[in-house]
Amino acid sequence: MADTIRRTAKALAVGGLVTAGLVLAAPGTAQAALGGCSTNYSGRTGTAKCTTVTNGSSFRVKVVCYKITTGSISRTVYGGWRTSAGTSSAGCPIGEDIDDVTIQKVI
Repeated sequence: MADTIRRTAKALAVGGLVTAGLVLAAPGTAQAALGGCSTNYSGRTGTAKCTTVTNGSSFRVKVVCYKITTGSISRTVYGGWRTSAGTSSAGCPIGEDIDDVTIQKVI
């Protein structure tokens, strides 16, 4: 009997926490948005582009460079933050090439 009471109390407590979490996680009416985002590179320059940037969102390109002579990762460079639709770009210096291009987002 005591075990049944404890299990019931525990189930009610967990259920209450789940319900509270759902209420706290409910989205507001205005949410930040980024859309139509893509990355590209040409030569030693990487770009990130988003066609929709709203409600205080921002983005920038993150380019990881490697040394051509050793093949080892040498540095990470970032483009400028964009707070409107457009392109952010950054490049690797001479003697290095692009290993990866990604987008950093603030939404």
